[in-house]
Amino acid sequence: MKELTKAQEEILNAIWKIKKGAASDVLNILPNPKPAYNTVSTVIKVLEKKGYVTHNTYGKTNVYQAIVSKQEYAQYQIKQTLKGLFNGSLNQMVSSFVKNKDISLNELEELKAIIEEEIKNQKE
Repeated sequence: MKELTKAQEEILNAIWKIKKGAASDVLNILPNPKPAYNTVSTVIKVLEKKGYVTHNTYGKTNVYQAIVSKQEYAQYQIKQTLKGLFNGSLNQMVSSFVKNKDISLNELEELKAIIEEEIKNQKE
């Protein structure tokens, strides 16, 4: 995957929300102040070149849809953050949240259950 700018992420998020749509549909769900239609169109074309979006043409209208899921992109971003800010250490990343009290007790218990389940699965 290729790195995205904030503007490209915002447009991609809009495409994920609408699932399929023309540039005008994307523009309609963007928050104010809205970019120009040509800007949205250009960003979508860049996303297409980067492999995040594809389109079908109906008459004169291109209908776009994401070919990379939000989950796939989130995983990519987490891995990039892990590499860049935490030297590839998951322990450093998680402990920074835990030690700064950025995770509630409920979230910690949920994480513990997920980890325990995965440990059990890997031992089998």
